[in-house]
Amino acid sequence: MHGRERWQPESLLHDLFGPDFVLPDQFYGSNDNATRLSGERALMWAVFADGIECYRRSMGQTTRRERLDFRDAERWIMKNDWGWAFSFVNLCEMFGFNPAAVRSALRRRPLDAQDARRQRFRPITLHAAA
Repeated sequence: MHGRERWQPESLLHDLFGPDFVLPDQFYGSNDNATRLSGERALMWAVFADGIECYRRSMGQTTRRERLDFRDAERWIMKNDWGWAFSFVNLCEMFGFNPAAVRSALRRRPLDAQDARRQRFRPITLHAAA
């Protein structure tokens, strides 16, 4: 993806729910500073992606720690808190997502065992922080 289409809601959701592979142009990015994210926006994306991954990774797990992680992530995702910059609904708005649609997608697509074994690599976050 190049330029502005990289930051479209559909592209960002695909990054969260899509396959785990990185193409050279995704890793190295472009030299166009207009497409780089600010450090604050990169941090917001990292919080958003981590919250979703924690929810998916912990869903249906049996250990006490994993159940607590799931409840914390679920509480964060389901809460309609507009007063905190890093709330789920504010982050959804920041990235152009409909919170109800993201919640629905999370409930429809639980993490399978193969996904749980892989550690997700987030070139978008690394690129943004550079």
